[in-house]
Amino acid sequence: MMDHTALNPTLSKSAKVIELNYLDTSSLEKLISGAVLAIRVPQFASEKTSAQLSHTLDETATLEQYSHETYENGRVVQHFYGVHRWGTPFNSTYGKAAGSDAQHKYYADAAHMRSVIDSICAPEKPPIQLLMEQLQDIWPQGAVAAAFQGQPMFCGIIRAMFPETAHLSEKVPHVDCLPLSIAELEHQFSANIYIETPPAGGELVIWDTEAFAYDEVKRFEGAQLPEHRLQKPLRIQPRKNELVIINTRRPHAICGFDSGKRISMQSFIGYNAGEPFYFWC
Repeated sequence: MMDHTALNPTLSKSAKVIELNYLDTSSLEKLISGAVLAIRVPQFASEKTSAQLSHTLDETATLEQYSHETYENGRVVQHFYGVHRWGTPFNSTYGKAAGSDAQHKYYADAAHMRSVIDSICAPEKPPIQLLMEQLQDIWPQGAVAAAFQGQPMFCGIIRAMFPETAHLSEKVPHVDCLPLSIAELEHQFSANIYIETPPAGGELVIWDTEAFAYDEVKRFEGAQLPEHRLQKPLRIQPRKNELVIINTRRPHAICGFDSGKRISMQSFIGYNAGEPFYFWC
């Protein structure tokens, strides 16, 4: 595989990245149309909330590997790219039968983690909840927690990266795309609110190429994305408390780092014209 980090992606002083004090409808429309690659909102989370989440993560949280799915010979295969998680992600149910233990665990953990995160952030609201409320205010159709299978899904999983394994992501550009068997979406975005960032490194790299469709993703063999779609990388250096929204059907990766931690609260956001934004993770 080509070393994509050798492409020396440019830092994000680019017209393809919008930085705002507050989200607005026009910027969201540009992200949906593909006119921009990312939206950044500095100081989205409060310092107090970030500190409370970081403290809990250090003291009591049990982290597990957060794997990424690919499709190999028509099967779902999970890969570890250096991200750990607190909470159970929906992709842990991929390839499992309806009513499986994995599905029951996901929804049970979703209810539990909603309560836990609410308690940690109190009296403030969790950052992902604040984002949903902002979208309800500025987007005509609003925003909701997804319930693709009839039950409310988790929004706001905690992602954590550490120097020992952070490098695993940087050489594997990937895309995230909800299977059509779950829901048909025109676009899939992700929102990350950064609770802690390393002193150097840990950049988000996104490639300026057309977003992939689910049918394309499923045809790729494992993690191999077409080289001709990986020619224009753009690098974003996340800042503590910042919100960053990207289209996850565009290839993206995370650069390694040598010290510190990279912790965020994350949710996917699904979009169909004329419908609310759907949050899940």
